[in-house]
Amino acid sequence: MKRLLLLALLISVISIAAFGQTFTGSAALMKHVYHPDRLIEQKGCITVTGVIVKKLKEKDGDFHVRLKLDKGQPADLINDKNKSIQGGNLVFEPICVTPVTQKDAKAACKNFHQKISLPNVGDHVEVSGIHMLDTEHGWLEIHPVTKIILIP
Repeated sequence: MKRLLLLALLISVISIAAFGQTFTGSAALMKHVYHPDRLIEQKGCITVTGVIVKKLKEKDGDFHVRLKLDKGQPADLINDKNKSIQGGNLVFEPICVTPVTQKDAKAACKNFHQKISLPNVGDHVEVSGIHMLDTEHGWLEIHPVTKIILIP
């Protein structure tokens, strides 16, 4: 009985610790987002699945990735700008993963490099992060990304 109780307590502590890391991870990453004031949180931290259709290196150190969402994903994850400018895809942006060449963006990535997997075009993935409206461009995106998992 004591072992069962101890095991249950251990599982609870691990679950709480894992939740705390996810939450802290998102908040910690936000300080490395270039011009975060342009982003307005929409749905909080979400997880989506889809296929990568385009992947571009940005001068601010981010990758700009277009994700064709799998069927069954909520329709409100994208908007009219995603449809007209991003080919109907959801954008997601891993941050500070490439060398920063844009002078005014260097401070956001100074002494920081996000350690995250970067799958290729055509890969089926699960992506987690904060769902945002990019007010400079008008489209919806996941920015920053907290996790990318390759789906076999």
